Amino acid sequence: MTTFPVVLFATAAAALGAYLLLLWFRKERKPVLIGFHVLLGLGVAESLAAILHLGGLDDDDALKRLALVAGAFLMAALASGVSAPLFGKAYRNTANTLLAVHVAAGLAAVLIVFVVAARR
Repeated sequence: MTTFPVVLFATAAAALGAYLLLLWFRKERKPVLIGFHVLLGLGVAESLAAILHLGGLDDDDALKRLALVAGAFLMAALASGVSAPLFGKAYRNTANTLLAVHVAAGLAAVLIVFVVAARR
């Protein structure tokens, strides 16, 4: 199975996330771009799941374990990214912490996805 979709989605999600972070520092919001960022993140999760289940990797393969770690970081990024706006109005510090977790976990997931794709 090809790794092109997961690399494409991960690159696009990271690039759009970097642009949204720049907008966040400028105190601007663009809800449509945030929606595309969410959809791209879900696309990374879907294509990574397809590689895990349809990729023909053995259960004891180190590459599959690394892809599972990428999936765990991706789920942490998705959960913190979705929950950050829920706390945004009432708990500003909690929302900022969740945003920092979102950035760190997303970056870790993207880098591990690139390693998995390069070794595949």
